[in-house]
Order: sequence, then C-alpha cells, then structure tokens
Amino acid sequence: MGLLDRVNGSIAYQKVSSNPDGSSLAPSGGDGATGLKGLLARQGRVLTAFFLAVGALLFYIGSPVSDAHASVEGQVPYQNATKITHKPSQLHLVIPASKEDPNLCKVFLSAAVLGYPAPVVINWGQTFDDPGLVEGGSHLAKIRGVGEYVNSLDSSHDEDLVLMVDGYDIWLQLRPQTLIDRFFEINRKADARIQWELGKEAAEKNGVKQEIVFGCQKRCWPWKPSDPPCYAVPNSTLPEDIYGPGTDTLPDWLEDTQDVNLPGNPFGLTRQRFLNSGGAVGTVRAFRKLLDQALKLAEVEGNFGSDQYIFSHIFGDQEVWREAVRRDSANTAQGRLHRLQPWNGQRDPPKGFHSHFIPEHITEVRQKAAATKEGNYEFGIGVDHESQIVLNTVFAEEDTEWLTFSNTAQLVAAYSAHGVNPAYGAAELSGDIATSLPPYWTFSHEAELEGWRNRKWDQVPLLTNVFTGIPPAIIHHNAHRDGLKSRRESWWPLTHYHPRARTLLDAYIYAPV
Repeated sequence: MGLLDRVNGSIAYQKVSSNPDGSSLAPSGGDGATGLKGLLARQGRVLTAFFLAVGALLFYIGSPVSDAHASVEGQVPYQNATKITHKPSQLHLVIPASKEDPNLCKVFLSAAVLGYPAPVVINWGQTFDDPGLVEGGSHLAKIRGVGEYVNSLDSSHDEDLVLMVDGYDIWLQLRPQTLIDRFFEINRKADARIQWELGKEAAEKNGVKQEIVFGCQKRCWPWKPSDPPCYAVPNSTLPEDIYGPGTDTLPDWLEDTQDVNLPGNPFGLTRQRFLNSGGAVGTVRAFRKLLDQALKLAEVEGNFGSDQYIFSHIFGDQEVWREAVRRDSANTAQGRLHRLQPWNGQRDPPKGFHSHFIPEHITEVRQKAAATKEGNYEFGIGVDHESQIVLNTVFAEEDTEWLTFSNTAQLVAAYSAHGVNPAYGAAELSGDIATSLPPYWTFSHEAELEGWRNRKWDQVPLLTNVFTGIPPAIIHHNAHRDGLKSRRESWWPLTHYHPRARTLLDAYIYAPV
C-alpha cells in the first residue's frame, strides 16, 4: 500500500501498476492527517468548498465543541509505503451544486470526517431558467462546469483522479483509500476482460482500456431497449442467479414503456448494468476527453434531457465501437490465434458475453470514430456492476440493510429475510475496509472519542447490499418512488459517523496540514 497526504487540499496517492494480470499492486495510499483548507481560489463557476463545509456544523451546533486538539498520539496508524519513484497523483472531489441545502451539507460533512479532500463546488450561485433547456439548463451546466475544471488542470495532473458526485443526494461511507483501491481493482479486471475480448494487440493499438468508472443501475434510462446504451453495454458481472431463478426476468408490459413512475419495482430481480451519472471516478485525462465530447453532444442535441442521457449515449457508442474493433481484430492472423486462448481457464467466454449488435449502429460509430482526431471512439468508460464505489438506490430499494458485520446473528437474519444465496452473502467485512483507518481515528486525541476511537469497521453500521455483502464507498439516494427520497433524513442518524460527527468534524478542521 502507500501514503495519503494532503496536498493543496487534495489527497495524494501513488499508482504502482495497473497491469491486467494483477502482477503488481494497482494503487497505493493510506489515510494520513487531514485538515480543512481551500482547494482553489477561482472565480466564476468553480469555487472552493471551504465556507460551505463549515455549514455542516449547523447539524451539530448544539453539541459541545472539542478543544482537545493539541495532543498528538505518538503511534499514528500507517500502512507500509511502496517506494515512490515519481510525483504522487491527487484525488479531486468535484460537486456540481448551485445553492445551499441541508443535504449538500451532508455531502460535505461525510467527506470531511472520512478524510476526503476539500470539495470543489461547480456552478455555485448560478440560476438555471433557460426555457429552451431541460431543467433550465442545469444538466448542461454540470457538463460544462466540470469540463472547465478538469481543463484548467495542466498535463502534470493527467494521472490525478476526479471523484464527481451529485450535490444533493450523496453520502460518503468509506475512507478514500478504500474507494481508490476499488477503482484500480475494478479497472484491472475490466482491462483483463477487454484484452481477452479484443486481443491484447488490438486493445493496445486502439487505446482500449478502462479509466472512468460510473455507478450503474437496473433500468436503462432514458433510452429504449433497442438503443446502444441499453443493448450494447457489457453484461453484468454479478452471478446469473444472484436473485434466485427469476434473476433478470421482467414483466412483458415493460418492454417498450418509457414511463418514469411505474407501479412498485418491476426491476427488483434485474442485475444492474446500465450507467448512472450520479457518481463517477476516473483520471483527469479521461474526464477531459469524455466531457469535451459530452459538451459537443449536449450543444448539438439541445433539449437532450439530462447529463445521464449524454454520458450513457457516449458509453453505448463506445461499446459499439469496441465491437467493431473486435470484429476487425478477429479477421487478422493475430486475432485468429488469440481466439484459441482461454478466458479465465475456460475455452468459452461467459454466457452472454456478446450482445446482438445492430449493423447500422456499427456503421454509424465507425463514421463517428473516423471523424475524431484520434480516429477512435474510445473514452475509457466502464460501470461498477457490484456497486463497490457507488450504490444507486433507485430500483434497488429492497437490496440493502444497515449491517454491523461483527453481529453474526444480524447478518444471518438479514440474509434469511432477503432469501440471499449463502454463497454470495459475505460472512465478514472485506479487507479493503477492515484494513483502512478505523472509523473514529483522528490525528489528534479527543476526549469525546474515548470508548469510540478503537472501534473497528466491523463494529459500526454500514449500508450494505445484502445480495453481494458489499458496503459501498458512496451511497446515492436516487430512489424516488413512494416518498423514498425521505431516506435522506430518516437514515442519516444510522450512519456510523452521526453519533460523534461534531467531534470528528472539529478534528478534521484542526488537524495539521
């Protein structure tokens, strides 16, 4: 592992390797001391979140303020550092938000107490009232604003990571190191699959690799089943029977409906595989290219609907283009030799590995690729099938429970209540959480944390997908039916940091930089 340091308000990490064969560690980093500091002093749409983070104190203003910040414990938790041979990269937390809101404060508070960098707020103070654009133009402003931010970073930041999250329905749950570790591991597995699918030579020649991970959801929206964002994207990596024998079955009446408000949750047994734009993490380099293309599409398509429409449009076309690359590669001698190689020890790829691609779509994407400077339509986009980074609650309302992993009886009861296959429900907390800095660890020693400081991650409640046993790094409260948006209020006291949030925030503010 490695070291995490606060650098100009950002978290630094050291990337060691991202080889698909897993021969080396992908990321490196560990949570170090954190302090509250302005990230940027920019005018216009890009603002530092310094003054807004302080607003999170409003939730706890009645609590006593800790003044025991002077004493530093001699034994600071750390992880063995890999020798750093080049400049560490940084993590940038970017949040599009235009106005104050208690739910925005929850994003800031959860980020602060977990040790994330001070947020960069995009589009603050703007109003969106253009009658010719959906939502007055707020979705277009998100694309443009985040694009301006990443384009303001010079090439020395190409390997930096950008964590882009919505502003009013996001909570962070796990340490940034866990998120970073998962990002690189997801990409390592995806790149291995891509190189098997296309052939290593074809993948490298065409620059096909994964550099951005979006959250995903169970319903393809706002596209139709016959559109590339729905049919062309990779099949889910979740087990084919994760929800039992009815997994991936849908009622017939759903086939062509585009209704937003549906009775109940007809997608409850569906494995998620469709892009959701509420949260994504990726390199600055990849985000530059993606957001430049997204802005071009948004400006051409005017009343396009949402940023999710644009990002999923690009993702679908990217996957069609990858299929075109696969077909071209299959017709070469190298490609024919490659097809003799096994996938994960098996001669045949996973069931449903190839989707049926519409010929007209392949022709269209070849033309789009030919018109680009690079001559390709590769944007490095992938999705988080297991919801390790972002768990989108929409259409997954019945998939989660607040679990304390040291409470075996609670785990057994939850898995039994949901009918979880014993092979999939986790019996213990994953190592990428368990080995991160404990939930109540702070750089200074606060008297208010006596009895809490030594608690481990398996001793605190974590919102968990019971069907996978995975607590996500980020919770996206986008479930909307039957008043479920109210969970942003009713579930807030269940978070592990809530009981000592004021003390943890004080420690963050006063920690040395």
